[in-house]
Amino acid sequence: MKVLKTLAWIIGLILFIAIVLILFAPTVMHVERSVEINAPAGVVWNDIVRFEKFNEWSAWRQMDSTAKYTISGDDGTVGATDSWSGKRIGEGRLQHLSLEPYKAVTQKLTFTSPFKSESDVYFQLSEAAGKTKVIWGFDTHYDRPQNVMSLFMKGALEKDFDQGLQHLKSMAEAEVKGPGTPNGIDVTVKEMNFPATTYAAVRKTIPMSRITDYYHQNLETIYNATTAANLQPGVPCGIFFTWDKKLHQTDMAAAIPVPEGSKPGNGYEIITLPAAQAAYADYYGPYSKIANAHVAIQKFITDKGRKIVPPTIEMYVTDPGKEKDSSKWLTKVIYFMQ
Repeated sequence: MKVLKTLAWIIGLILFIAIVLILFAPTVMHVERSVEINAPAGVVWNDIVRFEKFNEWSAWRQMDSTAKYTISGDDGTVGATDSWSGKRIGEGRLQHLSLEPYKAVTQKLTFTSPFKSESDVYFQLSEAAGKTKVIWGFDTHYDRPQNVMSLFMKGALEKDFDQGLQHLKSMAEAEVKGPGTPNGIDVTVKEMNFPATTYAAVRKTIPMSRITDYYHQNLETIYNATTAANLQPGVPCGIFFTWDKKLHQTDMAAAIPVPEGSKPGNGYEIITLPAAQAAYADYYGPYSKIANAHVAIQKFITDKGRKIVPPTIEMYVTDPGKEKDSSKWLTKVIYFMQ
C-alpha cells in the first residue's frame, strides 16, 4: 500500500506541475538577437534576402546535413519561398512578405512537420560608418497545452539565432575582404550550376567605348517589347561572346531573360544558353570598377586548372534609376568553365 500511495503521490505531483506549467507558461514567444557587421548594408542585405545565401549561413543548415532545400519564385523578391525537408529539422517553408531595401524584411515561417505552426520573422538593418547592425526577430503563438514548449524552445532559438548571425557576419565580411583584386575592391568568387536560360536579346559587334550607349538604346526597348508580349522579362543582362582587346570591340548582346520556349519578337532575337558549370561573383559597386570582379573570377578559374568558355554574363540586379548610391549596385558576373 505504501508503494501505491507513493506512486499516486508522485503522479499527482507531476500532474500538478504540468497543470501549473500549462496555466502559467506564456502563450506568446518573442526572440530577438542582433549583431554588428563590418560591411555595408547593401552586402548584408543581399545575404539575407537571397535564400541561396540565407541557406549558407543559417544555423539550421549546419544542424541537418540531410535537409534538401527548394527555392520558389524570384529569389530575393517579395513572394519568394524557401522550402526544406530534413530528418532533424522536419519540413517547412519561409516566405518573404515585404522588403524595404537595406532596411527591413518581414517573413512568414511555417512548419508542417514534425508539428504544425506559423511564426512571424523579421530583420532590421541600420548602417553607420560602413558598419551594419542587424536585428533578427521571431514571434509566435502557442495554444495550451503546447505553450509549455516555449519554456524549452526560447533558449535554443536564441542560441540558433546567435550562431546564425555570427555566420552571416563572417560571410558578409569575407565578401568585403575577399581575394585581393586591383583598384582596392575585393570580391568573393564561388561556383554554381548555371541553369539553361532563354533571353530576348539584341546582339551586335560594337566598340567597347559604346557599351553603355548600347545598353541605353536596347534594354528598355527589349523590356517594353517582351512585357507587351506577356513574356515576364527578368533581370537585364549583358552577354559578351568575344572581347577583342586589339580591335577594342566586343560581340555582345543586350539581353533580358524570358520564359523557355519564347519566340523572337519585333526588334529582338532569342538566345538560349545551355546549363553549365560556372564561377560567379556578386559585385557591389560602380560599373566603372566592375573589372575587379572579372579579374577575380578569371584568376579563380585559372587557379583551379579549368578553362573559361564564352560567353560571359553580367546581370544588373540593382536598378541605378531607383538606387542612387553606386556602392549598393549589385551586378552578378558569371563565367562558364570546363
